[in-house]
Amino acid sequence: MIGLSHRSKIKDFHSKMNHQFGCKILNILNGQVMYEVFQTNKFFGKGEYIPFNEAMCSHETSVAIFSDEFIRLRALGHKVSIQEYKNLTMTPLKPLFEKEYKCIVLWFGDDMFCQINMLTVLAYLEQVAYKGKVFFNMVNEMTYEIETTEIFLSSYKKVYQQVLIDHQFPNIKVIPSMFQGIRLYMKYIKADNEIITYIRENKDQSQNELLGNLLQSFPQYGLGDVQYLKIIETIGKV
Repeated sequence: MIGLSHRSKIKDFHSKMNHQFGCKILNILNGQVMYEVFQTNKFFGKGEYIPFNEAMCSHETSVAIFSDEFIRLRALGHKVSIQEYKNLTMTPLKPLFEKEYKCIVLWFGDDMFCQINMLTVLAYLEQVAYKGKVFFNMVNEMTYEIETTEIFLSSYKKVYQQVLIDHQFPNIKVIPSMFQGIRLYMKYIKADNEIITYIRENKDQSQNELLGNLLQSFPQYGLGDVQYLKIIETIGKV
């Protein structure tokens, strides 16, 4: 259940943005689930809304975001065809590629999964030299309480390369939620991270029990059933 005060805050935010930018606003939501929550709760205001259907914290990526090489690597990592990847991830993003906006609003959580996705989007905006305003609404995905921050593009492409390509902690200052997300990502990509250790120590649990405990024990990573099942499967093959 989403409280009236949180609904009101989202509505007020939309009104403020529409007053400033009219309909030239693109809202990028962290995934299909959030998109459907917005749809169900009638959170759509003026402007356009699209989901970013990715899990950038997993698998290889390329320097040129959304390039042919990016698509090839991401499809390979997710074990889907290039066409399937385009249908799921690229097609919903068409407005981002094809239209111009005065304002882009990013609706993402504060966990690792969301923050690494958001880093990728911000790096892309720098890649294409986007000149409009950018706002980040940090969403509590349980209550849909939001906290709004204006983002100033300057060095996210460098941070993206340092973190997702070079796997190094960035030497550039970022907002607190992203700093925390990157810190967790650096732990997550290690071969002996705390999630893998937990799974190995609890192999006697049923898959459903293990999944439930993982979701409860590591909410800061923002991983879902799909990611955890892949990790469990990989460990089982070792």
